[in-house]
Amino acid sequence: MRITTLFTLGAIASLYLLLTGCISSRNVQEQNVRQQLTEDQTYVAPIDSTYEIRPGDQVEILVWQQPNFNTSTTVSGMGTIVMPLLGEIQVVGMTRDELKRKLRQELSRYIKNDINLTVSIRSTDNMMVSVFGMVSEPDNYPVVDKASILKVLSMAGGPSEQADLRNVKIYRRPSGNSNLQDVTIDLTEFLDNGRTEATAMVYPGDVVYVPEEQNVIRETSQFLRDIVLLFGIFRVVNN
Repeated sequence: MRITTLFTLGAIASLYLLLTGCISSRNVQEQNVRQQLTEDQTYVAPIDSTYEIRPGDQVEILVWQQPNFNTSTTVSGMGTIVMPLLGEIQVVGMTRDELKRKLRQELSRYIKNDINLTVSIRSTDNMMVSVFGMVSEPDNYPVVDKASILKVLSMAGGPSEQADLRNVKIYRRPSGNSNLQDVTIDLTEFLDNGRTEATAMVYPGDVVYVPEEQNVIRETSQFLRDIVLLFGIFRVVNN
């Protein structure tokens, strides 16, 4: 009887260590992610007069007193933009000043007076979302404005079988704030209830981390099965 009691206490202690070990492993995993993100100080050069337009860049053109020509568009993979009346214009490789000169030349066919226009270029180099962890294709993916976390995960090939969808993390560093912030998303709640429109939004510069599921239930069930077998052995020996 005494041996059985000691064995029971040992089993309980082992089960406690198993559960706390899984929790500790998750905490270490998240601490490593936070440290990596905090140390990542990637510098993105601002748009200046020497910057050359590339595919994927956002171009906004405003023509004073000629709103029909106003355009907000993305440079295509062929390196072109499309403007009303002017049609397709090759812009890749041009600086902002070079594009303004070309536009004035093209617009002079339709506007006889002075042509006043503003050209704004926004590079998509810093309009990326990093997705890593338990997904099929961890990488950086372009997000120009915002996107739901479901769309971002689908861009990364979807979560793997080992993904813990109850504890998906979104890390964010607000503008002008060096402190890293995070929010935990339970995707199973949204998927089970069919409320995908309510999922969190992801913005350029965010980092999405899908942790590995700590399968405590499976490991515990295997552990308890072994305990039952050992208890059976002890009963046979004691009898």
